Amino acid sequence: MAKKKIKHYQTPQVVRNDDLDLNPRTKYQDLIWHPDFLSIQDYDAYTDRCKNDAIARKVVYKPAQDAIRNGWQIKFPKNLDLQAKIEQKMEELHVASVIGQQIGFQRKDGDGYLTVGVKEINPTDTATPIDPNNVQDVAFIHAFGQNNVKAYRTNDNPTSLDYGKESALVVQPHQAGYTVDKDGNLIPNINKAETVVIDKSRYCHISLDKFDDETGTSIIKRCEKQLNVMRIALETTGKILREFTFKIVKSDTLMTEDDDKFARDRDQMSQSLNTEATAFIGSEDDIIKLSTQTNGINVLLDFAWQSLAAASNIPKSVLTGEQAGTLAGASQDVINYYDGIKVMQEQLIKPELIKIVRLLLYAKDVGGGIDPDSVDWTIEFNPLWTPDDKTQAETAYTKAQTASLWVSNGVYSPDEIRDQLNSQAKSNIQAIGNYTGDSAESRYTQDEIEQYKKDLEAAHGG
Repeated sequence: MAKKKIKHYQTPQVVRNDDLDLNPRTKYQDLIWHPDFLSIQDYDAYTDRCKNDAIARKVVYKPAQDAIRNGWQIKFPKNLDLQAKIEQKMEELHVASVIGQQIGFQRKDGDGYLTVGVKEINPTDTATPIDPNNVQDVAFIHAFGQNNVKAYRTNDNPTSLDYGKESALVVQPHQAGYTVDKDGNLIPNINKAETVVIDKSRYCHISLDKFDDETGTSIIKRCEKQLNVMRIALETTGKILREFTFKIVKSDTLMTEDDDKFARDRDQMSQSLNTEATAFIGSEDDIIKLSTQTNGINVLLDFAWQSLAAASNIPKSVLTGEQAGTLAGASQDVINYYDGIKVMQEQLIKPELIKIVRLLLYAKDVGGGIDPDSVDWTIEFNPLWTPDDKTQAETAYTKAQTASLWVSNGVYSPDEIRDQLNSQAKSNIQAIGNYTGDSAESRYTQDEIEQYKKDLEAAHGG
């Protein structure tokens, strides 16, 4: 009989049954040999990961929360009544909350969308561009992710003025909805939900890490290895804590007992030894207490956190909640993080706010059909963070010492330095105003402001 030839390239697969597998098998395991596997994104899996993994949820939603946390101000300096109408309408539309949801979709799915529902004087369909003179009101603003999008059309002609710009969005609802009968039972609609085409004037779209792909890249996919390492670290640490110390009872007497007597003696001994009580055993028996050595585990955990921070561009101190709201001698990476959030506000959120405000001004029921270019208005984001009292005091003291040195060496005259310090004081007071847009005069008493000026004057002998 011929000897059976062994195919060495067929190696058995070993799969762990716990959560300590760095590359766990998924329902898409059969697709790993697909040529487009690297571009496949499982949006349902991203949603499940955010629901069940607290660290993944923090990586996804922390920047979104920070971007809208302190809000913004829409100012109409010459028309406060119009400003009040716009602000009230934006509150009714829950604009801040919806934009936060959109950024969450952008980070979770790689793409986030806003659709603006417009009530028109002469109704048209969603595939028709909005006519500013036909806007009666803005009815709603909704956020959704890539899972609801079938396709979007983009101009790919590099010689066109609109190169890279989207022209329309194709949305495929996943369910047709339900109706409720007289008994309160939900009855699913039989008809399939129809595809919806949305013109570019009716929606906003932001992407994360979009290169040559048609869609953006989920932050969960980008940080998948690091998130798996954090899951393994948590699972391992939990097992170490559970088995940090345990005892081994060496007894031939117990091991030769029948099952019922062994179970009774084991339970009685466990109740006694779990309280660290004294055990009385025979001379032929032995009890050994073992403990797990944890030397060096803190280095591994720090590495896991730093790796996740590097991949997600969120500092460890922000992920763990050590830095929030105020900064006291903050490290440069935390400052860079807040600078990145500010860039997100200016480059992603502000254009969407401008689009929404312009539609509200065109709306007859809100702005009265005003041309947005005919009025003076601005959008300003409130500060993301403020230095704590100690940091502010140290900064003021350093500036005062510098001013005194300049005057002593004749670099500036006392009057010149006084003007500079007064200007800086005014700017600082405005900068640390609260996030509701209150002025410095409404937050500080006149006596406090005058005392601040006196302290500055005393610093340089004025």
